[in-house]
Amino acid sequence: MQTRIETIADEVLRGLNVYEGRIADISEQWQELADVLDDYEVNTDVLYGVCISFTEDGIDYLAAVKEENMPKEVESIAVPIPSGRYLVGTIHQLNEIEPTFQALHSHQDYTHRPGISFEKYIGKNLDHIEIWVPVE
Repeated sequence: MQTRIETIADEVLRGLNVYEGRIADISEQWQELADVLDDYEVNTDVLYGVCISFTEDGIDYLAAVKEENMPKEVESIAVPIPSGRYLVGTIHQLNEIEPTFQALHSHQDYTHRPGISFEKYIGKNLDHIEIWVPVE
């Protein structure tokens, strides 16, 4: 896994609904979002998986796009991503996501700050995935 530090401005991501449950069951939310984007002919090469919080039962998660890519006619939920520094890990397979989150969250070279972590999927093939974790 390659890592780097990125600083971003405030961003708003939008998705259809917050999924609350086991990580293994997230795929249905991605399919719902894909169907809406297809129906409205939204063409974007970047999708986001927003990890709102981790719970004992799993995760609160939102499959999302940048606010400007969500059709205005679609009822959606906005999640603000605050500006700041993020530790970013780049991976190439879906099965690397969970271990990468664990590695980034336990990285000793950085002080982690409270905030929302997210996945950034670049391209249509799901072979370029970035995991973003907030740091000081």
